[in-house]
Amino acid sequence: MFKHIAIYGGSFDPIHNGHLAVADAVRQQLKPDLFMWIPAGHAPHKLAQAPTSGDARCVLIELAIANRSDEILNRAEVERQGPSYTVDTLEELQQQNPAARLSLVLGGDSQSHLPSWRNLPRIKELVDFVFVPRRNWETVIWEGGGQMLEMPLVDIEATAIRQALSTNSECTDKLPKTVLAEIKRRKLYQT
Repeated sequence: MFKHIAIYGGSFDPIHNGHLAVADAVRQQLKPDLFMWIPAGHAPHKLAQAPTSGDARCVLIELAIANRSDEILNRAEVERQGPSYTVDTLEELQQQNPAARLSLVLGGDSQSHLPSWRNLPRIKELVDFVFVPRRNWETVIWEGGGQMLEMPLVDIEATAIRQALSTNSECTDKLPKTVLAEIKRRKLYQT
Protein backbone atom coordinates (compact mmCIF):
# COMPACT_ATOMS: atom_id res chain seq x y z
CA MET A 1 0.00 0.00 0.00
CA PHE A 2 1.62 3.24 -1.15
CA LYS A 3 1.02 6.52 0.66
CA HIS A 4 2.75 8.75 -1.88
CA ILE A 5 3.53 8.07 -5.56
CA ALA A 6 5.58 10.44 -7.68
CA ILE A 7 4.69 10.20 -11.37
CA TYR A 8 7.17 11.31 -14.00
CA GLY A 9 5.77 11.37 -17.50
CA GLY A 10 7.42 12.39 -20.73
CA SER A 11 8.63 11.19 -24.08
CA PHE A 12 11.94 9.90 -22.64
CA ASP A 13 13.20 9.75 -26.23
CA PRO A 14 15.73 8.70 -25.04
CA ILE A 15 15.92 8.65 -21.24
CA HIS A 16 19.09 10.50 -20.19
CA ASN A 17 21.10 11.51 -17.13
CA GLY A 18 19.04 14.69 -16.74
CA HIS A 19 15.89 12.61 -16.25
CA LEU A 20 17.68 10.50 -13.62
CA ALA A 21 18.85 13.69 -11.84
CA VAL A 22 15.20 14.79 -11.67
CA ALA A 23 14.20 11.43 -10.18
CA ASP A 24 16.99 11.77 -7.60
CA ALA A 25 15.85 15.29 -6.63
CA VAL A 26 12.20 14.20 -6.34
CA ARG A 27 13.12 11.21 -4.20
CA GLN A 28 15.38 13.28 -1.96
CA GLN A 29 12.97 16.19 -1.48
CA LEU A 30 9.52 14.56 -1.58
CA LYS A 31 10.45 11.08 -0.32
CA PRO A 32 7.70 9.21 -2.21
CA ASP A 33 7.16 5.50 -1.49
CA LEU A 34 7.24 4.85 -5.23
CA PHE A 35 8.65 6.71 -8.23
CA MET A 36 6.79 5.82 -11.43
CA TRP A 37 8.16 6.46 -14.92
CA ILE A 38 5.38 6.80 -17.51
CA PRO A 39 6.61 7.21 -21.08
CA ALA A 40 4.08 8.99 -23.28
CA GLY A 41 2.30 7.09 -26.00
CA HIS A 42 1.49 9.64 -28.66
CA ALA A 43 1.23 12.94 -26.85
CA PRO A 44 -1.67 15.04 -28.20
CA HIS A 45 0.54 18.16 -28.36
CA LYS A 46 3.20 16.28 -30.37
CA LEU A 47 1.03 14.46 -32.91
CA ALA A 48 3.15 15.72 -35.84
CA GLN A 49 6.31 14.21 -34.39
CA ALA A 50 6.28 10.43 -34.02
CA PRO A 51 8.46 9.29 -31.11
CA THR A 52 10.74 6.27 -31.19
CA SER A 53 8.67 3.11 -30.64
CA GLY A 54 7.18 2.82 -27.17
CA ASP A 55 8.71 -0.62 -26.76
CA ALA A 56 12.23 0.65 -27.47
CA ARG A 57 11.81 3.61 -25.09
CA CYS A 58 10.49 1.27 -22.37
CA VAL A 59 13.50 -1.03 -22.75
CA LEU A 60 15.83 1.96 -22.37
CA ILE A 61 13.99 3.14 -19.24
CA GLU A 62 14.13 -0.36 -17.73
CA LEU A 63 17.89 -0.44 -18.33
CA ALA A 64 18.35 3.03 -16.80
CA ILE A 65 16.40 2.20 -13.62
CA ALA A 66 17.49 -1.44 -13.24
CA ASN A 67 19.50 -0.76 -10.07
CA ARG A 68 17.32 2.01 -8.64
CA SER A 69 15.06 0.80 -5.83
CA ASP A 70 11.44 1.93 -5.55
CA GLU A 71 11.37 3.05 -9.20
CA ILE A 72 9.12 1.32 -11.71
CA LEU A 73 8.06 1.64 -15.33
CA ASN A 74 4.36 1.99 -16.15
CA ARG A 75 3.50 1.17 -19.79
CA ALA A 76 -0.13 2.39 -19.67
CA GLU A 77 0.29 5.26 -22.12
CA VAL A 78 2.54 3.39 -24.53
CA GLU A 79 0.02 0.53 -24.72
CA ARG A 80 -3.05 2.79 -25.05
CA GLN A 81 -4.43 3.18 -28.57
CA GLY A 82 -4.69 6.66 -30.08
CA PRO A 83 -3.63 9.93 -28.45
CA SER A 84 -2.67 9.54 -24.81
CA TYR A 85 -4.19 11.91 -22.26
CA THR A 86 -2.65 12.42 -18.83
CA VAL A 87 -6.06 12.62 -17.16
CA ASP A 88 -6.90 9.06 -18.26
CA THR A 89 -3.65 7.71 -16.82
CA LEU A 90 -4.13 9.58 -13.55
CA GLU A 91 -7.70 8.30 -13.19
CA GLU A 92 -6.41 4.72 -13.59
CA LEU A 93 -3.64 5.26 -11.05
CA GLN A 94 -6.05 6.81 -8.56
CA GLN A 95 -8.42 3.84 -8.89
CA GLN A 96 -5.53 1.39 -8.41
CA ASN A 97 -4.13 3.35 -5.42
CA PRO A 98 -7.10 5.09 -3.79
CA ALA A 99 -5.23 5.88 -0.56
CA ALA A 100 -2.12 7.31 -2.24
CA ARG A 101 -1.25 10.95 -2.70
CA LEU A 102 -0.12 11.49 -6.31
CA SER A 103 2.55 14.02 -7.32
CA LEU A 104 2.94 14.78 -11.03
CA VAL A 105 6.47 15.80 -12.03
CA LEU A 106 6.68 18.16 -15.03
CA GLY A 107 9.26 20.42 -16.63
CA GLY A 108 8.82 24.03 -15.52
CA ASP A 109 8.12 24.98 -19.14
CA SER A 110 4.98 22.80 -19.02
CA GLN A 111 3.32 25.67 -17.19
CA SER A 112 2.86 27.37 -20.57
CA HIS A 113 0.76 24.58 -22.11
CA LEU A 114 -1.00 23.12 -19.05
CA PRO A 115 -4.13 25.22 -19.69
CA SER A 116 -4.61 23.31 -22.95
CA TRP A 117 -4.57 19.86 -21.28
CA ARG A 118 -7.71 17.76 -21.43
CA ASN A 119 -9.84 18.03 -18.28
CA LEU A 120 -7.33 20.13 -16.33
CA PRO A 121 -9.79 20.72 -13.43
CA ARG A 122 -9.89 16.95 -12.83
CA ILE A 123 -6.09 16.67 -13.05
CA LYS A 124 -5.84 19.39 -10.38
CA GLU A 125 -8.09 17.28 -8.12
CA LEU A 126 -6.00 14.15 -8.67
CA VAL A 127 -2.42 15.41 -8.21
CA ASP A 128 -0.02 17.87 -6.64
CA PHE A 129 2.15 19.52 -9.31
CA VAL A 130 5.92 19.39 -8.97
CA PHE A 131 7.91 21.38 -11.50
CA VAL A 132 11.51 20.89 -12.57
CA PRO A 133 13.44 24.13 -13.15
CA ARG A 134 14.09 24.84 -16.81
CA ARG A 135 15.82 27.83 -18.34
CA ASN A 136 13.46 30.84 -17.99
CA TRP A 137 11.10 28.66 -15.90
CA GLU A 138 12.75 28.56 -12.48
CA THR A 139 9.67 29.58 -10.48
CA VAL A 140 6.04 28.54 -10.31
CA ILE A 141 4.02 31.20 -12.13
CA TRP A 142 1.06 29.02 -13.00
CA GLU A 143 -2.17 29.88 -11.20
CA GLY A 144 -2.78 26.19 -10.49
CA GLY A 145 -0.05 26.17 -7.87
CA GLY A 146 2.48 23.46 -7.23
CA GLN A 147 6.07 23.50 -6.13
CA MET A 148 9.39 23.94 -7.90
CA LEU A 149 12.04 21.32 -7.18
CA GLU A 150 15.23 22.69 -5.73
CA MET A 151 17.92 21.52 -8.12
CA PRO A 152 20.43 22.97 -10.56
CA LEU A 153 19.27 23.47 -14.13
CA VAL A 154 19.90 20.32 -16.14
CA ASP A 155 21.46 21.27 -19.42
CA ILE A 156 20.74 18.05 -21.32
CA GLU A 157 18.14 17.90 -24.07
CA ALA A 158 16.85 14.76 -25.76
CA THR A 159 16.69 16.61 -29.09
CA ALA A 160 20.42 17.35 -28.93
CA ILE A 161 21.15 13.75 -27.90
CA ARG A 162 19.15 12.38 -30.86
CA GLN A 163 21.02 14.75 -33.16
CA ALA A 164 24.40 13.66 -31.75
CA LEU A 165 23.51 9.98 -32.07
CA SER A 166 22.37 10.46 -35.67
CA THR A 167 25.81 11.81 -36.61
CA ASN A 168 27.75 9.38 -34.38
CA SER A 169 28.89 12.30 -32.21
CA GLU A 170 29.96 11.54 -28.66
CA CYS A 171 27.33 11.85 -25.92
CA THR A 172 28.50 9.28 -23.36
CA ASP A 173 28.36 11.85 -20.55
CA LYS A 174 24.63 12.39 -21.14
CA LEU A 175 23.37 8.80 -21.14
CA PRO A 176 23.66 5.85 -18.74
CA LYS A 177 26.18 3.34 -20.17
CA THR A 178 23.57 0.58 -20.44
CA VAL A 179 21.21 2.89 -22.35
CA LEU A 180 23.92 3.99 -24.79
CA ALA A 181 24.93 0.38 -25.40
CA GLU A 182 21.33 -0.61 -26.16
CA ILE A 183 20.84 2.39 -28.46
CA LYS A 184 23.93 1.32 -30.42
CA ARG A 185 22.86 -2.33 -30.44
CA ARG A 186 19.41 -1.44 -31.81
CA LYS A 187 20.83 1.27 -34.10
CA LEU A 188 18.30 3.77 -32.74
CA TYR A 189 18.40 7.42 -33.81
CA GLN A 190 20.54 6.62 -36.85
CA THR A 191 19.79 8.59 -40.00
